[in-house]
Amino acid sequence: MAQSPSPPWNTTTKAIVAVSALALFCLLIWVFRGLLQQVVLAALLAYLLHPLISLIDRRTPVNRVTVVLAVYLVLTLLVVATFLLVGVTTFQQVLDLSRRLPGWFDEALIQLQDLRDQLPESVTVGGFPIPVAGLLPQLPGWDELFGQLFSLIQPIFSRGGSLAANVVTGTVAVIGQILLIFIISIYVAVDIPRIGGMIGNFAQKPGYRKDAERLTSSVAQVWAAYMRGQALLALIIFVLVSAVLGMLGVDNALGLGLLSGAMEFLPIIGPLAGAGAAILVALFQGSPGFGLTPLQFALAVAVAMILIQQIENTLLVPRIVGKALNLHPLLVMVSVVMGASLAGLLGAILAAPVVASLRILGEYAWHKMLDLPPFPDEAGSTEANMDQNDRNIEETEQSTGLTTSPPPSAPATPQVYPLSFKPVFKDYIWGGRNLESKLGKELPPGIVAESWEVAAHANGQSQVATGPMAGRTLSAVLEQWGDQLLGSSVENDTFPLLIKLLDSTRWLSVQVHPNDKYALEHAGDLGKTELWVILHAEPDAELIYGLKSGVDRESFAQAAASGAIEPMLHRIPLRTGDAVYIPAGTVHALGPGAIVVEIQQNSDTTYRLYDWGRSGADGNARPLHISQALDVTDWRIEEPAIAKPPVLPSPAGWVRETLADLRTIGGAAAANLRTVPGADTACPYFRAERLTAQPGAVWKDSCDGSSFQIWGALSGRVTLHWDGEPVELQGVAWLLLPATLGDFEIRAETQSVLLKIQ
Repeated sequence: MAQSPSPPWNTTTKAIVAVSALALFCLLIWVFRGLLQQVVLAALLAYLLHPLISLIDRRTPVNRVTVVLAVYLVLTLLVVATFLLVGVTTFQQVLDLSRRLPGWFDEALIQLQDLRDQLPESVTVGGFPIPVAGLLPQLPGWDELFGQLFSLIQPIFSRGGSLAANVVTGTVAVIGQILLIFIISIYVAVDIPRIGGMIGNFAQKPGYRKDAERLTSSVAQVWAAYMRGQALLALIIFVLVSAVLGMLGVDNALGLGLLSGAMEFLPIIGPLAGAGAAILVALFQGSPGFGLTPLQFALAVAVAMILIQQIENTLLVPRIVGKALNLHPLLVMVSVVMGASLAGLLGAILAAPVVASLRILGEYAWHKMLDLPPFPDEAGSTEANMDQNDRNIEETEQSTGLTTSPPPSAPATPQVYPLSFKPVFKDYIWGGRNLESKLGKELPPGIVAESWEVAAHANGQSQVATGPMAGRTLSAVLEQWGDQLLGSSVENDTFPLLIKLLDSTRWLSVQVHPNDKYALEHAGDLGKTELWVILHAEPDAELIYGLKSGVDRESFAQAAASGAIEPMLHRIPLRTGDAVYIPAGTVHALGPGAIVVEIQQNSDTTYRLYDWGRSGADGNARPLHISQALDVTDWRIEEPAIAKPPVLPSPAGWVRETLADLRTIGGAAAANLRTVPGADTACPYFRAERLTAQPGAVWKDSCDGSSFQIWGALSGRVTLHWDGEPVELQGVAWLLLPATLGDFEIRAETQSVLLKIQ
């Protein structure tokens, strides 16, 4: 990479710019604070609709912009239709409720303050008299305390009584604002898939991009679980309260249901306000039901509202919202009050998730300041996993009578075993369904472009499919097993490889990957050298592999700037069984009609040069990275060819080829890349061999502690025998053998083709 002529800023300059930018941002927020509420409401609406929009976008060929417009149009029609069907009645009830609640509250306050004088001396329950008046405290200052308590509750009821009325009546006066909210929300909904990447792009220092992605994901989970959960709870509570109060004969049942549903967005305080409003209506309505006195009817409604809240708290909230906030209830209540004082009703609604987000960011900052792991929950998860393993060992001892635990002074050593995984699927626009139709894999609905078979990357984590570690991610297994998994010769503290299956029904973008040095400096990730093993290729399948002879940086940069690089790209036909070695810096693109095994460094860093003029899922052109691509391109790779892999010595019944090797690159590029005669031509990041076995052939090998091995079956059926239960591989499947597994054998049950990677 060329050294930039621009001098770097010193720490003082950076601090001045950062403080100035923060001050400017705060000034803009203050100047345009009148618009802030509409922007927040628009973002919340877009966020609530995002799962539905994404689902339709994935399962239809329509671009995201069209899907967003269609969803918002349908939402508008549904709102109008709902208002025409039940909204008029609800509207009238809410208006009536908003007019009468304040007066009822004042009257209730007077009556409750005189409660001791109104209560009977005793009531009889089951034949036993209970002294009611004596239950009230006879302490000095009780009246003052009682009055202060109700002065605290009064604003809650006043706000609750006017909430729904403000929402309904306000629509008439602020139609323009509602339209503005819808327009802003549409733009936000279109761009939501890009927000995470935009935030991650701010973190360019090595390592911090992953932290940014992790924090963004954690905060997004809080908002998704809370806001969408509260919206669903609001709808359920609206229906439930309206139905129950209607059956009891409470006036304004629909209005009270709407109020209770809307108040769900105010944690703890909101449900109390909704219940209080229902009790007030029951206490003062003209004709109580079931022949009860007003006080008895109000008590019956109170019992009904308490039961509804119990159903909500014990059945609905754990399943819909769960522990999204992870905050103490007192802190939630205080945050709601503070949010209301700072930003009114909207501040009260958003207070809880904002505080939960600040908790996540604060914990991260605190751990970084103390030089502790920033995400300690992973360590806690590992400890829990180890505790479960200890319990499994104890149960084994009790059932067999044998002692398997080490002495108390020795640390417990987890038992390693061959690992198989559940894949992670990616729905990029160039994918299809061929992994299902041609390989027999079980796929989720929609387009599947990649299946990450063995992965431990921030953008995709494979989960163990079987055995004691089932359900844990590969990263969690590595954290627990350590060198027992990787081996003593592997220097990485993360899993170094990533195994994928690719299904290209359209051209992939023309792209290039950086080497380790550039990637760590600019993307906080590893570089990406990769190997493609072609499992299936249609007769006309081809790929772009390197550049044509004579293309240099200057000419290529000019062509890339105008989008006219196609004549400079070197194309070659693709055939089933080909092995394409793609060192970092190679310009390449996979064409349609191919299914590929991709073996690569554990990286997801790609720089696009050209994308065939198409749009992404959001309807916008997918971003290009021409400057970075020009920096990392290896201009020596001119017109490469696919050479036949070298054959290595092997036992009887086996044919063994080495694949990740410069000797598999032929053509004009071969001489350019192999500049030192006799130098090691093998890939420095992984070794990959293809083994073809005759039925009955046996391959003997060992994981002696130096390195792990990955075995993949591409066709046929084989059985792995080791010091444990045999494991069968057939079709296209993978096993990760830990470094300390020991001796093992691969027995071919049928004619088979395998990959051995380490």
